[in-house]
Amino acid sequence: MAPFFLGILALAGFLGAAWWFSRQKTARAARMVRILLGGGAVAAGVLLTLRGAMPLGIPIGLFGLGMLGIAVNAPGQAGSRQHGGPPSSGGGMTLSEAREILSVGPDATREEIRQAHRNLMKKLHPDTGGGSAALARQVQEARDLLLAALGD
Repeated sequence: MAPFFLGILALAGFLGAAWWFSRQKTARAARMVRILLGGGAVAAGVLLTLRGAMPLGIPIGLFGLGMLGIAVNAPGQAGSRQHGGPPSSGGGMTLSEAREILSVGPDATREEIRQAHRNLMKKLHPDTGGGSAALARQVQEARDLLLAALGD
């Protein structure tokens, strides 16, 4: 009878963990998965190495350390770059570069900037299949810069 109740308790624990995990943001959930997989791989690597299967245990342990390293240095975490992309080559985007990206003139209104941004994002957003995250970030940065210059 005790194994039955332990099984029910374990099932309830897994369901509770799955429910909690489903409520997390994507980046946080991915980081948690990397930590769990990395920790498990390190533990498996150490166990295999101690049991004499060194040729198998060492690569698995190193894989786990790599997963833990990725989780610790994941973009968006404290101390890392905000966008996780390559560092920019200079200070930042200039107003003329932002106008060129959005194809608006120097006298563009807030509505024109927003409309140009919306049209470009429809084409360049990563979820549309034709764009990439880097292009979408540039369009977003151009819009933010131009709206900030207008005082918005």
